[in-house]
Amino acid sequence: MSSYATEEDTVFLARENFAGELRTLNRRFPNTGFGIALQTQTGDEYLLANARMPLPTEGARGFPSGRRVARLENGNRFRSIEILADSESLKSVSPSTEADILGNALEIIARIDNFGESVAARPQPDIAATGTGG
Repeated sequence: MSSYATEEDTVFLARENFAGELRTLNRRFPNTGFGIALQTQTGDEYLLANARMPLPTEGARGFPSGRRVARLENGNRFRSIEILADSESLKSVSPSTEADILGNALEIIARIDNFGESVAARPQPDIAATGTGG
């Protein structure tokens, strides 16, 4: 992907390509809502979610609920990439399932971050993997 692509082009391509990632999470964790929040370098926010993730009301920013599973800041193409999971469905997950969700979230963030090539002068990313309990 060219580094000259507009942010809108990048977001559109990311939505098309990473909707499949949400389908994979749906199959692996069928009772959990997941959302991906992408914030562009100019501050625009784009949300991707499966059917179980509560959506924001019109005009609101971000998902209305959910626990942050993992977040990357200062990535290659996006200012931040965040994976959230519906907090209600996570109340009864086992520690091994929670670790599995975290692993999947980190993999998705890495794939999204590597989706677009960056400008070499971009700051190094800071990754926070908080797990679903934090």
